[in-house]
Amino acid sequence: MRWGKIIVFLLLALGLGAGPVLGATPTEVVRGILTEVLQIQNNPALNGSQHEAERARAIRQVIQRSFDFPYMAENSLGPSFHSLSSAQRQEFIQVFSSLFQASYTNLVLQFLKKETVKYGPETKEGQGVRVATTLIRTNDSIPVDYLLHQRNGKWLLYDVVVDGVSILEKYQNGFAQEVRSRSFDSLLSKMKTQLKALP
Repeated sequence: MRWGKIIVFLLLALGLGAGPVLGATPTEVVRGILTEVLQIQNNPALNGSQHEAERARAIRQVIQRSFDFPYMAENSLGPSFHSLSSAQRQEFIQVFSSLFQASYTNLVLQFLKKETVKYGPETKEGQGVRVATTLIRTNDSIPVDYLLHQRNGKWLLYDVVVDGVSILEKYQNGFAQEVRSRSFDSLLSKMKTQLKALP
């Protein structure tokens, strides 16, 4: 199963980085992110299933400080976000953030360990930047693009595109369908249920 299909499955069923370097380019930020995650995954002191919870905590901390969750939450919900009350918006951002962090942490734990990362070009993407990489495995190579923009002078991730599959777009499509066919309250309830089912 390729990474793109894995992410689609996780999102339908429903990095990461070192502290910011002053003046760092988006590519340098992504490189720091991936380097730190791979160091966590390959740390001999954290090896084995008995240390999985510790690795998960460390990876989640990296995710927490590397993504622009309020932006992602607002864009994942689309126009419906602006019809919510202030309290509803805050609750949705909190639930979305927790669900994404848990899902992405599990993905990293299971599928990213000893791969080689090849860095490609850095290109303008709307108001931000797309950093192209290729994840090289034994019998496969998978394109992974990281989309970043600046918030308060810091480059933050707001989307990851794996093998042509955008995480943010998958959320947008799934959330829009649920809100149209049922309601925002139904979507939020399902998200909370999914969050409880994750480790």
